Amino acid sequence: MKTIKIDNTMYDIPKAVDFVRNELAKRKVSKKESARIILMAEEVIGKMVETATDKITITVHGFFDFTKIWLSAKGTEFSASDIKNSLLFDEEDTENAELNALVHRLVEKVIGGTLNVQHEYGVNKVSIRVKNSAFKTLITTLGALLAGVGMGLLMQKFFSPSVANAVSNNIFSPIYTIFMNALKMIVGPLVFCSIASAIADFSDLKALGRMAIKIVVAYLFTSMIAICIGYLAYQIFPIGNPSLASSVSDAAASTIATGQSVKISIKDTIVGIVPNNIITPFQKSDMLQLIFIAVIVGLAAASLSEKFPSLRKGLVLLNNLFSKITTVLVSFIPIVVFCSMAKTMLSMHIGKLLDVIVWVPSIYMGCALMICVYLLLIVIFARLNPFKFFSKFFPAMISAFTLASSNATLPTSIKQCDEMGVSKRVYSFSLPLGATINMDGSCISLIITALFMAKIFGLPITGSALTTIIVSIMVLSVGAPGVPGGALVCMTIMLPQIGIPAESVSLIMGLYPIMAMMQTCTNVTGDAVVTTIVAKQEKMLDMEKFNA
Repeated sequence: MKTIKIDNTMYDIPKAVDFVRNELAKRKVSKKESARIILMAEEVIGKMVETATDKITITVHGFFDFTKIWLSAKGTEFSASDIKNSLLFDEEDTENAELNALVHRLVEKVIGGTLNVQHEYGVNKVSIRVKNSAFKTLITTLGALLAGVGMGLLMQKFFSPSVANAVSNNIFSPIYTIFMNALKMIVGPLVFCSIASAIADFSDLKALGRMAIKIVVAYLFTSMIAICIGYLAYQIFPIGNPSLASSVSDAAASTIATGQSVKISIKDTIVGIVPNNIITPFQKSDMLQLIFIAVIVGLAAASLSEKFPSLRKGLVLLNNLFSKITTVLVSFIPIVVFCSMAKTMLSMHIGKLLDVIVWVPSIYMGCALMICVYLLLIVIFARLNPFKFFSKFFPAMISAFTLASSNATLPTSIKQCDEMGVSKRVYSFSLPLGATINMDGSCISLIITALFMAKIFGLPITGSALTTIIVSIMVLSVGAPGVPGGALVCMTIMLPQIGIPAESVSLIMGLYPIMAMMQTCTNVTGDAVVTTIVAKQEKMLDMEKFNA
């Protein structure tokens, strides 16, 4: 931690700015981020000089990737809005309206949510948060994952079952449930506002239509590839022991009951997209219906933007509001990951699952092959360095792996795509849509599970049976819920289509949480790959930011 004090005169501003610049350099902050912080610090110092009645204290402190700049001085009160407004033109100047709007976006990009201004007991206190490197999220999440695994194993070994269950039921489970409930609460409004504001922001609806068609076609294309990859993985690793058929139990009763209420036909899926009221989709977080409503509202706002510009601004404000709430929730992910992994390891009895444990590595292999395909797709269709992509998106992949929920990972995916340089116009539409209709990892797990169960029950997979499986998987991948356990429900729907009892999922239920981690990681990665490819083709990818 380093501190200096300067006089409240304009002559000391360069000294203060140089101090900030040198401290950022010592902490190896990137040049681009340093330029942003220095510009902001210069404006803040200038405002403090203008309002201060005593010396100004400037402190730069931090450790590892966490860096903050604190400024304080006695003086008259000012706010963050005053600093933003000092960079803007007169809003009533209609002649420079377009330029002013551009500067507004620039100021928001520079300042964003990193500036905090408070006035207490006659003292102005300002904090500037330096943007942490992409590795911060990755390291903290991985650390929490490993700590959770270690805690679960230690408790399993040294704690009595009653004490371990008490800790899990009263500490780990409540924290995890609270977090997931909070995400379920916010994901509906977030998806709606994200897509609606993205569409409303398009002045050229033809360009939007072209982009939307590309995204949907790309998602269907990767889903078909995923099914082929899953089939290939099973041929390489043909698992399934017929003796397991006698071990099927009724442990899957609740999952089967859920699956019976899900419609599988293409007609019913299409009809179900249009809701009969506007409230229920938000209550049930029905993503397909929410996306439909968002598209309608976004198109209407875009068409009326000239007459009623406040409609577009309102959607943008709502999107910013729910994005901010989501950002706060995401900051708690490491804690939730720790609780989730500790809870999972406590209930994991590997000795009882050895007969079916081969099911997990088979799906992991299929997902790993699919991720290799993503490398090729990035190169072929976007002409980008795939390793750059994965190095920047890896934190979201870790979050997906630990949370095992596409919807729960959506905020992190949005954050990483933004840091990658993808235009908000693209990812605000593409990622929520992908979390609903693009389930590459689920396609892999479903086809491997179908073939695995067919071998256990001695059912031959003919051409017609394979066609039934593929059609069922494609339909289910569109309508599958993006929540933990969604693919398990899909399995109970698909298996009876080829003559396998739905109760067979009882064989794999114990291992499902482990499999779901890799499955969700693949789902989320596929969404980001398509988003990046489309952004590059539509010239909506900041190459400087991507290559930084």
